Amino acid sequence: MKSNLLLTSFLSLMLSTALIASGETQDFFRSTGKINTVLAVVLILFFVLLFFLLRLDSKIGKIEKHINDDYKAS
Repeated sequence: MKSNLLLTSFLSLMLSTALIASGETQDFFRSTGKINTVLAVVLILFFVLLFFLLRLDSKIGKIEKHINDDYKAS
């Protein structure tokens, strides 16, 4: 679980670094003053996706435990 979270964080950091490296896009957003809005939207989407995946992992774990308990009881 922690390794997945670490890998996801690393990949998102690498992606954001690659996006920052493209100078033309960066200059456009900075010149129009919308870089903060774009960054906020990306962060919100990232945290919503992270929350969804963690919740899904928890639900799948409960279902697996329930199935294993039923299998052992039989």
